[in-house]
Amino acid sequence: MASLTMLIRILLSALLGGLIGIEREIHGCAAGLRTHILVCVGSTLFMMTSIVVAVNYGHVGETDPSRIAAGVVTGIGFLGAGAIIRYGASIRGLTTAASIWAVAAIGLSIGAAMYEAAVMTTVVSLAVLILSRVEERMLLKKRGKKLKVTVFENEDATEKDDIKNIIDIYGGRVKNVITKKVNREKELIFDLILARYYHKDIVSEISSLSDVKEVKWE
Repeated sequence: MASLTMLIRILLSALLGGLIGIEREIHGCAAGLRTHILVCVGSTLFMMTSIVVAVNYGHVGETDPSRIAAGVVTGIGFLGAGAIIRYGASIRGLTTAASIWAVAAIGLSIGAAMYEAAVMTTVVSLAVLILSRVEERMLLKKRGKKLKVTVFENEDATEKDDIKNIIDIYGGRVKNVITKKVNREKELIFDLILARYYHKDIVSEISSLSDVKEVKWE
């Protein structure tokens, strides 16, 4: 295989993998730009190696050019699992794990000189990722939804940060936080935006905090 051909394939895989990686990087995902580029470039090299081995050493014995590619598919499963995070009742990172898997497939197709398929898959993958963000915005509750959290009074001021972290994990956005004391108990009122299918889960997660007495929607 000519050096120029190998260079073109590697650069193309870096470009296509980078496009998907940028989308993941913008949204702060665990696997971002560098991860997607490296996965795509590595998959391309594995595929090219498989082809070269089959061509150059086929006379020695039976060779299967798909064997290394199959190993890539299996190995990517372990890498994708590292992007999946479980937090209480919620699971995050499945989409990022799927994007890593798709990027590996794109890299393999580039290594096999299936350029059109690689480009089309990249376009479709980006469209799916972007549309998922649009769908998420469409499912958000109208502005002004308030979550009222009553906590036991103590000297530790970390409960507000803990609640904000949980809201962030569920993809919510806090607009405002009001703190007030009622009957010697502290009340935190969060004015936030949150996808409706997470409402029950987030109440359960916040209620599990040690200093929280009550959680309810106003």
